[in-house]
Amino acid sequence: MPSVFELLFDTYGDHLMQEQAPLDLAALQAALDPLELDPDARLEICDLLTDRYFRWGTAAFSIGLRLGLSLMQDCSGHCPRA
Repeated sequence: MPSVFELLFDTYGDHLMQEQAPLDLAALQAALDPLELDPDARLEICDLLTDRYFRWGTAAFSIGLRLGLSLMQDCSGHCPRA
């Protein structure tokens, strides 16, 4: 079962991440071309890097969400709203 952070990232964070730092699979494939890997190894490397991209994105999103919520709680009633 995915965590609430994964669900929030999938519905909100991934869209923002694609705008700011899109995962470019074509560039990844091009970077692997000089290595002359067999197709299974290429697929495994692409899967690993794609998995890390989404794990790190989810982790960064959850840290930012927690920080934002804690700052809002610390400022409740005392901070001017923009």
